Amino acid sequence: MSRARILGAMSNRTGSAAGERPLDGIRVLDFTRVVAGPLATRMMADMGAEVIKIEPTDGDLSRTFPPYVPGDVNPYFSQQNAGKRFCSIDLRAPGAPDLVRELIGHSDVIVENYRPGVMAKFGLGADEMCAAHPALVYCSVTGFGQTGPWADKRAYAPVGHMESGYIDYAMRETGAEPENPPLVVGDIVTAMSAAATVNAMLVKAARTGRGGHIDVCMVEAMVYIQEWSALELAGGWEEPNAGLAHECPILVLPDGRVWAIAGNPAAWFDDLLEAMGRPELADDPRFATPAARMANRYELYDEMTQWAAGFADVEDFRRTIEAGTPFSVAEMRSLNDLAETDWAAHRGLLAETASGFRVPARPALGSGIGTNGHVAARGADNRDVIGGLLGYSDDRLDRLEAAGVLVTA
Repeated sequence: MSRARILGAMSNRTGSAAGERPLDGIRVLDFTRVVAGPLATRMMADMGAEVIKIEPTDGDLSRTFPPYVPGDVNPYFSQQNAGKRFCSIDLRAPGAPDLVRELIGHSDVIVENYRPGVMAKFGLGADEMCAAHPALVYCSVTGFGQTGPWADKRAYAPVGHMESGYIDYAMRETGAEPENPPLVVGDIVTAMSAAATVNAMLVKAARTGRGGHIDVCMVEAMVYIQEWSALELAGGWEEPNAGLAHECPILVLPDGRVWAIAGNPAAWFDDLLEAMGRPELADDPRFATPAARMANRYELYDEMTQWAAGFADVEDFRRTIEAGTPFSVAEMRSLNDLAETDWAAHRGLLAETASGFRVPARPALGSGIGTNGHVAARGADNRDVIGGLLGYSDDRLDRLEAAGVLVTA
């Protein structure tokens, strides 16, 4: 690959007008599984890249997640992999690494999330591939990085949450028992870090003709996104969390409605009391200082809940509190409830895949950004991709299938 090839990638490789989508003409070989890697490459597919997902013989583990759906595709897999093309190559089969090397010669990006050294074992490691193709952007995603004393530690999102200080901070600030979040935050932020860095490296490759190896590490990504990291490292807070600096009171009303008030009750306490019509609470010893308000926050929430219960609906409550304070109000919704709102329809929040599942449509609203919804069984696009990209004849493809190099579900 060359600088001219990268600069020319906006030409008509995908059949669309030049520059119609942000990553038109960029080809990505995706050797990833489950969440962090697949979500990163899904984002690139949403931006117009041609992402070729190359799965091992047993496929991406997430294909097996419930509910079981005939055809090797389920909702979870669909969300992380919509818009890609699906090949399955057994790297252990004789000749398979040579086939992959040919594909790399026609590609701009590799993303892989195997353990360090696995790709190199097949002669497909970053050093060898970047030396052969100087403009190649090669992204490796792991829990603890490609180098260092922890490089071989196995890592899943809960490991990243525990090792990065994320769970410790949450436990200390809330006073609750240590508990993992319900979402795989570590995988999600790692995916976004990988996608952003790959895109930046593509700009560099277009400018200089040189790509390079990106070492994306979950624990580093988790440290990077914790906005209090620098303050923690400087000794922490004089008072716990500066006294409600990060609190978002969630009010469970007697009739079952759940509302939240987002803002900073410590800094804007007088505004809150004015909106509530309760100025006398300023003299209450329980709430007289930020530290006292933090210590007695649930009693403060009780006062706020009693006040909120007097409103007929959330819009009336929102108008009252937002009119004279910096606070904002949220109403708890399920995702299904959100999907039925006029807002979701206006934004085009969801897209339907070829498998019939609704998935998030894109990472951002912009010209040419969004999924085409293609999802298929493992190896479904083998012949189209290999035959079309490398010019292999049907007979040659037949032989690769017979030899176990190309595999289908």
